[in-house]
Amino acid sequence: MGQVQFISPRIGGDWSILCRNHQPISLLKMARMFNVPLPVHCQEGICGTCAVQVTPQRGTRYGHPSPFEKKTLHAIGKVSCIDEDDPAQWKGPRWRLACQCMVETSDQFFVAF
Repeated sequence: MGQVQFISPRIGGDWSILCRNHQPISLLKMARMFNVPLPVHCQEGICGTCAVQVTPQRGTRYGHPSPFEKKTLHAIGKVSCIDEDDPAQWKGPRWRLACQCMVETSDQFFVAF
């Protein structure tokens, strides 16, 4: 079973959430299910309001940001270029959009916002 820990120094909160889904779910949907006050506006990956820093645990690997997500992160100043380093080398933390980042049932990571 996957585990995600949401951490927010801005609002002094720390939520540990066990994901028991049998199919992928976005970080944003997970946050909403458990009443984590993650900032969001468009819910489509256009505005970048839901940008979070994700750090994988225990060798977790999950989908890479799509070109669309990379463009949004670049537009809001979270990544320096759209063709960033090789994702296979990534150890974290890395900026992702909560509405676009999918959680698999075996994933374990920290999410800071």
